[in-house]
Amino acid sequence: MSQPRDWTPTQIGYCSNVHPTPELSRLCASIEAHFQAVRQLRGLDEQDSGLWISAKAAAQLQQMTTRQAFLECLQRSGLRLTSLNGFPYGQFHEGAVKAEVYRPHWADPQRLEYSLQLARLLAAALPPDCARGVISSVPLGYAAHWTPALQHGAERQLRQLTRSLARLHQETGKKIVFCLEMEPDCVLESTDQAIAFFQHWQGTDPHHEHLALCFDVCHQAVMFEDCYQSLDRLRQARVPIGKIQLSNALICRLPPQDHSRREHVLKTLRDFAETTYLHQVKARDAQNRLLAWADLPTALDDCARSPGQYPELRIHFHIPLFSEHLLLPELSGSQIALAQTFDFLADHVDFRPVLEVETYSWGVLPAQLRPTTELAQLQGIAAELHWVEEQLRQRHLLRPQTREAYAHAL
Repeated sequence: MSQPRDWTPTQIGYCSNVHPTPELSRLCASIEAHFQAVRQLRGLDEQDSGLWISAKAAAQLQQMTTRQAFLECLQRSGLRLTSLNGFPYGQFHEGAVKAEVYRPHWADPQRLEYSLQLARLLAAALPPDCARGVISSVPLGYAAHWTPALQHGAERQLRQLTRSLARLHQETGKKIVFCLEMEPDCVLESTDQAIAFFQHWQGTDPHHEHLALCFDVCHQAVMFEDCYQSLDRLRQARVPIGKIQLSNALICRLPPQDHSRREHVLKTLRDFAETTYLHQVKARDAQNRLLAWADLPTALDDCARSPGQYPELRIHFHIPLFSEHLLLPELSGSQIALAQTFDFLADHVDFRPVLEVETYSWGVLPAQLRPTTELAQLQGIAAELHWVEEQLRQRHLLRPQTREAYAHAL
């Protein structure tokens, strides 16, 4: 079967961690209330999408009758499950998540157990015409807590994972690929680190085809990477990319001379320093070295103490894809990174990863930008998906609606 070079609207989905539902008892109701509404707003009969399923829910879904009821819910809702988000393990959105989102790391047996449960579930849920599913996961762990012993343990468990995925492929005919998601301040945060890891991995794991990369556009924009060049380098190094998460970083350009204006910008930016998520910040110094802060409040304090030293901040805050400016002209999105990504897809017709919008932070946007009703949020998500369709259409990458598979994307 020849592989199409483009996407249909059905194949452009979004990740459900924007609708956090850790309890299995509420998951189907959430799918019917949220995914179904977005699908209908887009005028689609069905839609490929990713789900975030907590470890607790994933364990419950190993029971056959419970799983069957879940699969029937997907079918009723017109949700074609082709991807999962296996990054957050437990609670998401509830309380201060911060660096806990990276736990359990890949050296912890709980991460392996959770991942295998997700893999079995996705293999059962893949549509009949789709032979491959992808699951994004933690980039090994949080770098500040990492050690050589943890690296050794993580690699041992990843080999157990890929061995099990190869066996699952033999048993079911469904190929499940785990995609490590580069993220600022994690063990894998840069293209250089990803290339080094996968070159090592491909030389040591006989089942390495079941491990790939998840490329999150926001994350690489925060790292000051040119996404076209990053994707090209990964391609040249033969690093497989199973999923691209379409996301938009927050960029702040501080006025170098106007002290009062700079204070006003920093005060406005502080509205984004919320308490739930970790918002890593990067900047470049005068020698073009990359500077880092673990979270936005620390970066804001440093900028206030050192006027003019950091002209541009890149912030890990997933803002809506269509947002170009937010509240002030000095606050913008990283849409140039999204354009670089779409341009790369247009120039490489044999590269066809899962595309998935991941704006999970609608609920923690500053009050002036935050949707005031659930319907308004769902309309915002639908608008993001329409925006992606338009970017693809402009590059001749969107075709009329058909049912196609991701079977040979890697």
